[in-house]
Amino acid sequence: MVGKGLTFDTGGLNLKKSWMEEMYLDKTGTCAVMGALHGTIALDLKKNVVFVCALAENAIGAKVYKPNDIIKSLKGLTVEVGNTDAEGRLVLADAITYTCREYNPRKLVDIASLTGSIMVALGEKTAGLFSNNDAFAAEIMDSSKLVNEPLWRMPIMSEHRETIKREKADINNEGKSRWADASAAAAFLERFLEKRPDGSDVEWAHLDIAGTCIDKKIGCTGFGAQIMLDLVVKC
Repeated sequence: MVGKGLTFDTGGLNLKKSWMEEMYLDKTGTCAVMGALHGTIALDLKKNVVFVCALAENAIGAKVYKPNDIIKSLKGLTVEVGNTDAEGRLVLADAITYTCREYNPRKLVDIASLTGSIMVALGEKTAGLFSNNDAFAAEIMDSSKLVNEPLWRMPIMSEHRETIKREKADINNEGKSRWADASAAAAFLERFLEKRPDGSDVEWAHLDIAGTCIDKKIGCTGFGAQIMLDLVVKC
């Protein structure tokens, strides 16, 4: 279980024009992972589960990356920075590769307050679910219904994979337009999975909780922690 943990997100050099005061909440993916970890310990579950917190800050300074910089990922893929405010997927990318290499998971879930696009599609009460495995997606949907944390399955289509490709680098951290950015972000993350030693694919799911992690009346909701804890119980 891999959580995005941006302790504060200014947007970097692509500075956020509004809502920056809420960006201490850009760590809600990691908070959900920590919540699932706490529940696993409290219930004394004897399971083989790894909880990964991908922590960083996105700020402005002399050493920050710039738009059009090309950086090399842990996997070896080159990434052109189209927007410094699409930093969450850069942090998750290396965390996903690291987890695959170090722990050889059979199943991997990443969770992140990743895109405003998912709120345009689904609103503030339902999170987006992306997956490379129908059976695993169905398992997660069952957990979602059980704990009343609503999810909706979203697509990763060939056009979403194409929109992040570039000539100067392997991929870009944003699509060629603002359309379907949640799917483009999921297609980006998908590239950083690595096969298991036997050549099989990791069963992977990505939860985009940008709309559901905050309630304007109560603040942080903890969305996703119960879904992941139920997955631990069932695994």
